Amino acid sequence: MDVGVIVLAGGRGARLGGIDKAALELDGESMLDRALRAVAGLRVVVVGDVAAPGATVVQEEPRFAGPAAAIGAGLAEITERYVLIVPCDQAHLDAVVPVLLAADLGEADGVVAVDPDGRRQHLLRLVRTDALRGVVAAQPTLVNLSVRALFEPLDVLEVSIGARAALDIDTWHDHERAAKGAIDG
Repeated sequence: MDVGVIVLAGGRGARLGGIDKAALELDGESMLDRALRAVAGLRVVVVGDVAAPGATVVQEEPRFAGPAAAIGAGLAEITERYVLIVPCDQAHLDAVVPVLLAADLGEADGVVAVDPDGRRQHLLRLVRTDALRGVVAAQPTLVNLSVRALFEPLDVLEVSIGARAALDIDTWHDHERAAKGAIDG
């Protein structure tokens, strides 16, 4: 499968007291390094003010304009037929990436991960690049646009992931749970 990756690594980390999530360590490895390891072998575009050897690094304009704007900035660098979108703050991307890449899209525009509570994890998806370009182009602006609104026009399938795979680190409590491995599934 011809897949490029957008790794979102440019948030403020507000619920972590302004800590750079990309640099935050879990099990002795930065969250960005964990994300890059999970997508090893694919061409990667990282969006954020980070160093990512081996990847193309871009920044959304203006900085901190939100994940939809970051996706737009990363998409400008994608040449592959499909784009895998992942955030760097996902504790166990290595458990999610293979599930997304193995999904049969059929005629759908893409696939989105769904947690055990049935919630779509909007930043964990595989999408046909041309379909994503179409929804991005249809927006008057991506600045502060909700990701849900950006992706709403897409016809996507859902793929279930476990609680462990769905854990993203937004708070210190999340970090503690991930570090302790206190998540089933």
